[in-house]
Amino acid sequence: MQGTVPAQKTQPDIPVASAAPAGLVVTPADVSRVLIKRKWLILIVALAGTAIGVYHALTTTPLYEAMSQVYIDPGGSNNLGLGMGQQNYMFDMPEMQLQTQVQIMRSDTVALDAIDALDLYHKPPFSQLFAKKPYDGQLTPQQRAALIGAFEGATKISVLPNTGLVNVSFKNQDPVVAKDAANAIVESYMQRDLRARYRGSTRVSDWLGKQLVGLKKQAEANQKAFSDYVQKHNIVSTGQPGSSLVTDSLETVNQQLSQAKADRIVKEARYKMAQTRNPELLVSVAPGTILSSLRQQQADLMVQRAQLQSKFGPQYPKVKELNQQLESVQGDIDTEITNLTKRFAEEYHTALQTEDLMQSRLDGLKKTAYQENESAAQYDILKHNAESSSALYNALDMKLQESGITAGMNSNSVDVVDSATVPPSPILPQKRTDVIFGFFGGLLVGIFAAALLEYMDDTLKTSEEVEAISQLPTLAVIPHFAVKKSAPSPRPGLPNLLPDVVAYLMPQSLGAEGYRTLRSAVLLSAVDREPRVLLVTSSFAEEGKSTTAANLAISFAQRQEKVLLVDTDLRRGTTHLKFGLSNRRGLSTILAKESGSEAYEHPLQDMPWLTVLTRGPIPPNPGEILASRAMEDLLEQWRTEYDRIILDSSPVLAVSDSLALATQADNVLILVRSGVTRKKALLRTKEWLRRAGARISGAVINDVDLRLENYYTYSRKYGYSYQSNNGAADGDK
Repeated sequence: MQGTVPAQKTQPDIPVASAAPAGLVVTPADVSRVLIKRKWLILIVALAGTAIGVYHALTTTPLYEAMSQVYIDPGGSNNLGLGMGQQNYMFDMPEMQLQTQVQIMRSDTVALDAIDALDLYHKPPFSQLFAKKPYDGQLTPQQRAALIGAFEGATKISVLPNTGLVNVSFKNQDPVVAKDAANAIVESYMQRDLRARYRGSTRVSDWLGKQLVGLKKQAEANQKAFSDYVQKHNIVSTGQPGSSLVTDSLETVNQQLSQAKADRIVKEARYKMAQTRNPELLVSVAPGTILSSLRQQQADLMVQRAQLQSKFGPQYPKVKELNQQLESVQGDIDTEITNLTKRFAEEYHTALQTEDLMQSRLDGLKKTAYQENESAAQYDILKHNAESSSALYNALDMKLQESGITAGMNSNSVDVVDSATVPPSPILPQKRTDVIFGFFGGLLVGIFAAALLEYMDDTLKTSEEVEAISQLPTLAVIPHFAVKKSAPSPRPGLPNLLPDVVAYLMPQSLGAEGYRTLRSAVLLSAVDREPRVLLVTSSFAEEGKSTTAANLAISFAQRQEKVLLVDTDLRRGTTHLKFGLSNRRGLSTILAKESGSEAYEHPLQDMPWLTVLTRGPIPPNPGEILASRAMEDLLEQWRTEYDRIILDSSPVLAVSDSLALATQADNVLILVRSGVTRKKALLRTKEWLRRAGARISGAVINDVDLRLENYYTYSRKYGYSYQSNNGAADGDK
């Protein structure tokens, strides 16, 4: 036996999963146990969160928000008066047009105009952007991006559902700046709208003005030729005597040719504008095409990309996706521009062919008329040329003068419903909300931290955990009990017992009741053959073996059984301290044949059935002595002399001394201290005892907080009127 016992230390560790059941269900009682156990942590974190909320409420700079409300009616047309009866392709999409105007209001151009108008470069918080490099009238690309980002971050533009009302709000630490900025955004948007339409009208007017110069010269030349012809032929006036179908047709065709020329000039103007491939110019000339919706879609995507890129950077997946969508929309815009250019080219060439045909027909009629009456025909031709040139010039000149006015009249109607005013109170900080949020935020963090600590804590705390991990029955749950270290013995003349011997000193306490429960569990564990030799052990020291062994021995002695309590921990046994006995003689001297029956002591005068054998002096070879033949013979002798022998042994995982005794005991009780014993330690202890051939009766859960036991609902009083003078079941001392 001496050769086999030490070999137990070389066995591999037994993994926890080998004995644990597959899947433990978390019950409300488990949650309540964790909350009770970690209540101080949760409370401290909740108070810390509340303190953070109070600090935030007291130190946050007040933020004011001012709002201006405008009404936008995007029902106006961008047509500059060049439609000339063309088909209107504009779809009825007022919501889309309104969103387009809102995006324009959010544009960088409007933002910079408002910043310039209010000189926000020198007002907080925007002035902080120029802390390293003061503003000198020029913005670097980085400063421009940061300035626009800060401005747009303080701006909120929203459309009231199912209305044309737009709310423009601005946040700033200065209420006056907040008010001025909200109004400046609206004003900048209105000015930008007018400037855009004026520039479009100016571009078209410039081109038409150049065309009118040529028409004016042609009209003057035709008028001069007519006058010269009249003077040369001395023609004062003519009637209709020579009127015929030819002259009537000549007049009609001449009028149609004038109209064809005017139509060709207009379509040539549109065609030349289409060749510039300028989307804004094309939208103003042909507003009824799909190009308008594509431009709006492009504007929406660009706004989304700018917002995401400023927040997450250009490599953000959504930014890349928006870049691809922008490329697709740009391709559609290019395709639509190409289609419009082709359409305008076809219309122009058609008008040119029509003009050529009319000119050819007019030339033919001229020849015919000349043949009929050269003088009369020539007169009419010159007259009609002069009149048509003058009429064409006058018509186009009127269109040119009306284009700018028409564009302004058809522009978006913007009406300021409510101008922003100075806000009376800040919107931030919301002190009550901050404090409440801080408290509940800290509470949630505390609960999460408690759950995390509980998850990381691998110590055993309740009987349910012990049974689930080790598959051992729980013989008893010894509650946490507090003892008064200065408590006197209840009867005079008794030895100086340690206060943790509660089965004798405080028999009506919860702790004493727990040891009596353990006694009953031991008696019921084998009804046919009561266990006589009980070995009390644990995984490591200071888990309550000596205290449990002493109280269990007293509990059996209270039944008037002859009980022998033996301290077999020859290295650090403390049984003599529990009963205030001398340790000069004991088990080690008996096994060494240095003492006899005088080593057995009866520490309690009113309990003569209890006999205590201390460990004695520490021998040089405790393991070999306990595994000797002499120890076996001594156990056999005790079986004949005593009803119950309780062996207070050494911890299994610390030394291998108790393994030799475990094979000779009738029952082995494994002590588990709540919150101290770890799961792997219990499994390893069970496995080592099993390999040694020990008969394990079950586990005793020591130093338990009964509030953590799911099937108990203790508070401060025990249900059977036992006073709860409970505390830590002291470990081996």
